[in-house]
Amino acid sequence: MASAFQVFLNPVLPIFAILGFGILFAQRGIFDTNAASVLNRFVFYAGAPALLFSLLTGASLAEFEWRVLMLYFTSEMAVYAAGITLARWVFRRDWREAMLLGMTACFVNHVFFVLPMARVLYGEAASAPIAAIVVIDTVLIFALTIVALELSAPGVHSGRHVLALLIKHPLLQAIGAGLLVNLAGIPLHDGMSTFTHFVGAAAAPIGLFALGIILSSTADRNVDKLAISIVGLKVFVHPLLAWLLYTNAAALANPAWTSTALLLAAGPCGAMPFVLALQYKVNVTTISRAVGYSTLLSLVTLAVMA
Repeated sequence: MASAFQVFLNPVLPIFAILGFGILFAQRGIFDTNAASVLNRFVFYAGAPALLFSLLTGASLAEFEWRVLMLYFTSEMAVYAAGITLARWVFRRDWREAMLLGMTACFVNHVFFVLPMARVLYGEAASAPIAAIVVIDTVLIFALTIVALELSAPGVHSGRHVLALLIKHPLLQAIGAGLLVNLAGIPLHDGMSTFTHFVGAAAAPIGLFALGIILSSTADRNVDKLAISIVGLKVFVHPLLAWLLYTNAAALANPAWTSTALLLAAGPCGAMPFVLALQYKVNVTTISRAVGYSTLLSLVTLAVMA
């Protein structure tokens, strides 16, 4: 328990504190949702792409533990399906909200919340597994959710239209560029590395601060049973399922990968489903509550898991 308390003191609490300041400043009227929107645009178009590009160009793709990644993705898809089923058939939400709630149940806040903690706990060795899982989450879960939302939206949407949306997405562009540079062995000037590290380092604190502002504006005292259920899937079921898969798998090569993957599985709901809900005019109330509940709960769960 002493170890968990030390992890809580560093890195969990210090990294959570920037989100807490976002909530505090929003409640005092210093920042509002318009300010959060501006901050999010910086993160979305500059900070996060720079961070992802830096992670992928520096990652050793040959050392990726594909079996660990496959089992993590399996656990994610099981939780995704459970979230959709729960939202659609138990709580009777429409299909588009159910899809985004399923994504909320499995999509972790890896880049902004877990990555800084993992680097403190495990050093730079944590960057490669997180970069690999970010690629899986973005290319498969995020992109496929966008396709599903586009196809389920009113009106006619061609495959070309959906493909254009994906190609123009800054996170997918950063991942594609990072993988291309890495696989092709393209040398980068030191100035480019300095730029991506400098800009990418701002993504996590600014993203968490903006999330705190948004959570403050959507908070209320109503108990949302569906949000609590989604949080249960993300914070408890997902890490338990991932742990069972890793425990029953024979001799996974690198324990650092499984430790980092389990930390991700126990992390809070990511904000990307909230962003998509705003973009596609889907009800954001339950999604934002799930993000808020899970972020608070992860103060405990991440300290214990680490």
